[in-house]
Amino acid sequence: MSSITSITRKGQVTIPKAIRDRLQLRPFDKIAIEIVGSEARIKKARPSLDELAGVLPPLDVPILDLPRIARDERATRNTRRDE
Repeated sequence: MSSITSITRKGQVTIPKAIRDRLQLRPFDKIAIEIVGSEARIKKARPSLDELAGVLPPLDVPILDLPRIARDERATRNTRRDE
């Protein structure tokens, strides 16, 4: 899929709707632009660890207990799925 668009005086580009839809881009989403040779490729950006920091509330569990809790939770989910 390709499309032609223009660059404004401020260097802004409108991403055509068909491409936004295909990439599942919504207002205020971030995009990553990668230069490969003489091409610019865009894709939906994944949030950085800095952006994710503080999203979840603090845990009331010691961090060393997390692997055991995750194993127990997976076992519980697998047991429910088999029923």
